[in-house]
Amino acid sequence: MKYIVLMEFLPGVSNIWVARLNPEDPIYEYDTLEACEAKAAELQAADTTGRLYKASEQQAGVTY
Repeated sequence: MKYIVLMEFLPGVSNIWVARLNPEDPIYEYDTLEACEAKAAELQAADTTGRLYKASEQQAGVTY
């Protein structure tokens, strides 16, 4: 199973989650939930906009 880091599309609006904001942004994919959660926490701590990040199971057939 693969896991992916998702972030709020708009800070403070938690009903739209995306893997990246721009096509140039990296997509963070991991083999373990723990590694994915650690990266999500790292990104959230570094984000000055207040945007939330979360680890999510990668969905088959979804384009990130």
